Amino acid sequence: MSWLNWLKTTEARVGVVGTANSGKTVLLTALIDHLKHHNPQRFRLGRAGTRVSLFKELPPDAGWSKFNFEAHRNGLVQSRHWPRKTADRSQFVCQFDRDDWRFNDCLLKLYDLPGERIADAAMLGRTFAEWSAHHLHRIESDAQYLAHCAEYLEAARRPGATEAELLSAYRLALARLVLSYKPLISPSAFVLDARGGCARRGTAEELAAARLSGASADAQFCPLPPERCAPGDPVFAAFAARFESYTRELVEPTLAAFRSCSALVILLDVTTVLMGGAGFYNDTQQMVGDLFDALDPGERPVFGALARRLSKTFFPHAWRPGWITRAAFVAPKADLVHPDDRDTVLRLLRDMVEPRARDCTGLTWECFNVASVCSAQERRAGGPRAMRGFLLRGPDGRVRKEPGEAEDQYTVSQPPDGWPLHHWPAHEYLFPEVFPRVPARRDYPPDHVGLDALASFVIE
Repeated sequence: MSWLNWLKTTEARVGVVGTANSGKTVLLTALIDHLKHHNPQRFRLGRAGTRVSLFKELPPDAGWSKFNFEAHRNGLVQSRHWPRKTADRSQFVCQFDRDDWRFNDCLLKLYDLPGERIADAAMLGRTFAEWSAHHLHRIESDAQYLAHCAEYLEAARRPGATEAELLSAYRLALARLVLSYKPLISPSAFVLDARGGCARRGTAEELAAARLSGASADAQFCPLPPERCAPGDPVFAAFAARFESYTRELVEPTLAAFRSCSALVILLDVTTVLMGGAGFYNDTQQMVGDLFDALDPGERPVFGALARRLSKTFFPHAWRPGWITRAAFVAPKADLVHPDDRDTVLRLLRDMVEPRARDCTGLTWECFNVASVCSAQERRAGGPRAMRGFLLRGPDGRVRKEPGEAEDQYTVSQPPDGWPLHHWPAHEYLFPEVFPRVPARRDYPPDHVGLDALASFVIE
């Protein structure tokens, strides 16, 4: 690549992360589809009328697997099911012209990063003893986590408890947390191992026997109470060494990929938080806090903004420094919410993230309501909050393997004007999931809500 091409190419690195089942893969698939087959009437990028042209897919960077756009889109069309969860980090690289950038084209790098790794963010910059204290405090501060981990905490405080006893009790505690849909599972290799293998369903005992609390069978560790974090304790010494190796090999590469981005997209499923109850709200907010502590987003001091802009103009891509200056918080699955309530969901998202985001000096951030694939619609003649779509779960509660011949008609909950101050039970709110609705025509991207506004914000 010549130096003239360096000068005329603006690079945007966008990392996409979110809580489990928040729709990262669907968002990336739909975004790529709209850029590849751009129609300014259906997808506004930047100024009104801007057109994307000369779209070209490029190989991913060394060490990254390719985000398989074609397979994900074909799966949505042919199997009519949502993609399986992200099992490994992947990247999609493309280049295109946009006619509102007169002298520049765009090199876009999209990073798909497993949301499970967010739970490990608290490991970065901490010793094993410090992480143990932090993690155990988090468990003991939440009644639901405490209930599932009580047997482990008892074993950890028992003098003379062996390594095998501690690991067995901790894996059982993690298994119970997984089966209760609690997201703060650390080490995250228990639910998503280093090879991308995911935890399967079963009893807590079956899950505990099948999964590992570390990168491999002989590299497992678990948090220890302060009385066991003594240099002379052989269990402490072994766990501390394994913790450092795990952090170096699994946590640091993922967070380094985040830090190299110019913008971060964080999917926080407000509908799932409402359905999950107060505990799920606390978990989600804790994960955002841990992620921001580890990434330290914002403009760098002393000519940071100027240095960043000059590097984007004059340096080849491999030399350009990366730091996160933009954060987009996304409430996905906006189509599952009645149109009259979407502004309320956006306020709930802002209320959840604003205290942390506004403390990041120089960080430009915004909240977005997005439906990457709009598959549910308002039923105008059906009464208050009536919707229609092909329900994934029927009235009997069973998950359907195929959509029905005719659309289902159903109602959704009205979200509260603000987050309740006190406990609210799980399943007090209901927002049923639906089968995806994606056009079979390969040159016609799916309908969406707000995806173009999000793209305009992060592709600068």
